[in-house]
Amino acid sequence: MEVKLGIIGAGRMGSVHAINAAKYTSAKIVAIADINKSAAESLAKQLGVKKIYSSYDNLIVDNEIDAVIITLPNNLHYDAIIKSIEAGKHVFCEKPLTVSVKEAEDITRKAEKADIKLQVGFNRRFDPSYEKAKEIIDQGLLGRIAHAHSNTYDPEPHSGWEGKEEISGGIFFTTCIHDFDLLNWLIGRKVKKVYAELRGTFGKDQSAVCLLAFENGAFATVKAYELCSYGHDVKTEVIGDKAAIRVEQKSSTHLEIFTKAGVQTDYPYWFKDRFKTAYIREIQEFISCILNDKNPRVNAYDGLNATKIAEAAKRSTMENRPILVE
Repeated sequence: MEVKLGIIGAGRMGSVHAINAAKYTSAKIVAIADINKSAAESLAKQLGVKKIYSSYDNLIVDNEIDAVIITLPNNLHYDAIIKSIEAGKHVFCEKPLTVSVKEAEDITRKAEKADIKLQVGFNRRFDPSYEKAKEIIDQGLLGRIAHAHSNTYDPEPHSGWEGKEEISGGIFFTTCIHDFDLLNWLIGRKVKKVYAELRGTFGKDQSAVCLLAFENGAFATVKAYELCSYGHDVKTEVIGDKAAIRVEQKSSTHLEIFTKAGVQTDYPYWFKDRFKTAYIREIQEFISCILNDKNPRVNAYDGLNATKIAEAAKRSTMENRPILVE
């Protein structure tokens, strides 16, 4: 048996997921949809896909397709997901699930009622280092969790639709959303209160700091920055009363160069390099869940919980006060 996939969105992430999915003999990409015809044609040619749609509405109702991979601009996720659920398709949606809690709640209800597989693209959960950290935390080796920190730094500001808050939702939905989900997962408790601040230049928010208070008494900070001079950088630390654990940026060769100017390493410049393995494994998980009738490790509820934190953080910056998370 093979899962027949439709790719909705032939941009950067659509290409990453499509190329990874095409590696599995248990999956076949049968159609690609993108309003940008040349992008869809280019990816289709690369993967030997015959069907090309200019509208995802047409792809969704294609009876040959079992499941869709959605990598549209964030503000279009809700429409594409709901239509896919109504058509009986399994759904993999790149993060965030949506840009509003109301939409995320509706998706969660309808996905559960329709009994389809819905996975959200929080790829860091599939990174071996973070998986090991989760295993150690769940074993209780850290003791009672008191503090955690997680940051995501990018080498350059988001461009295109990702740089437009009315489309992407802003930095809390494009960048911090990864850290929100990661900390929820690692600590294993829900966030009850959020305080956040933004800074930026040229009228664009490029730096964010968030303070999260968890229901078990733990605190966490989340930081995001879009002008990191040395490249993409992700670090996470969880501190308990018995031990602490830290996951840092990996270099591909572990090479360090010591000069008068300082220490140089071959850090991956961009996120696609840093999380290459995780991207492969999350698509493998999606296909496996469909074939073996399993629930995805990262589901609609996880997407909803991360959206709640992102929305609260955004509201906190607007109202200049801590926001309770329902």
